[in-house]
Amino acid sequence: MDVKELDVMLHQLNDIEAKYRDRVRYDGGQKAFRDIFSTEAIEKEWVINIDKLVKDGEVLAIHKHDRFVEFDWHSHDYIELLFVYSGNIRQVIERKEITLTKGEILLLDMNVKHKIARAGEEDIALNILLKKEFFDWVFMSHFSKNEIIFDFIAKAIHDTKKMKQYLVFHTSENPAIWEIMMKVLLEYYHPRIGMDTALRSYMALLFTELFRDYKNSLGEKIVGEIDTSIDSEIIRYIHENYRDLTLTDCAGHFNFNVDYMGKRIKQVFGESFTNHVKHKKLDEACHLLEHTHDPVTEIVNRIGYSNVSYFYRQFRQRYGVTPDEYRSRGKR
Repeated sequence: MDVKELDVMLHQLNDIEAKYRDRVRYDGGQKAFRDIFSTEAIEKEWVINIDKLVKDGEVLAIHKHDRFVEFDWHSHDYIELLFVYSGNIRQVIERKEITLTKGEILLLDMNVKHKIARAGEEDIALNILLKKEFFDWVFMSHFSKNEIIFDFIAKAIHDTKKMKQYLVFHTSENPAIWEIMMKVLLEYYHPRIGMDTALRSYMALLFTELFRDYKNSLGEKIVGEIDTSIDSEIIRYIHENYRDLTLTDCAGHFNFNVDYMGKRIKQVFGESFTNHVKHKKLDEACHLLEHTHDPVTEIVNRIGYSNVSYFYRQFRQRYGVTPDEYRSRGKR
């Protein structure tokens, strides 16, 4: 398959498009689409399920957006990258109207409510459905040492969804993006030996190109807001789980590489993860010594220490007195 053959294929009508192409409006409700795309019976807002569209063992799939029909309010249980091949695609995302034109890309996070207007004959878009496992492989393997790219995509798929829920890349004038997307489409629609490896590699290149100038696309203010949001989540998570938390556990919770997580924590707290957790435990011990009558052995267990002697050494090293002396001093 070459580019011309790909163009012909993308313009061909699928069953849904052939059925509704000549209708002035689609008035059959969304039930037919729910049966095709969703396993969840929801009356008003429905969820498109990746298991209906991606085969077992695949971490990504490509689905051409169905033209001539309107998709009412819905969300996905996967991350979607939408690429506009021709024309434009009009959406309302979380009550904000967005129009994407040829060559532009939308990265849509999970569970974001949106609806899509009826697409015309030349309004062709491709939806690339991405499982979380895809990001685990691509970004943990390729971008852990590229802090700008890794940091940003980790935030884009972060579970809190407090600051951003979708990213629009105005890449219509970027020939590199177009070239990579053509390689992705040709590889997917004309499968050959090694297709899975090739697709992953092309997608890694695509995200590299997207995030090279991500600050220009989003603006410094948004970037700063996202940074603040993620840092706040890290602080909250560590302070709620410090008693038995490891750096590996913390990195896994945020989908971060362990080395990157350690660097990020040092930036946030000004000290290593190990030191911060130790100081948090000792500070909590001081609070309990001052405000409770609990035995020291019970306090040691409560703050996550398993060795009482080791706790005593750490406490004396930090405060210059033993826990018992600290408690007695506080009662004077």
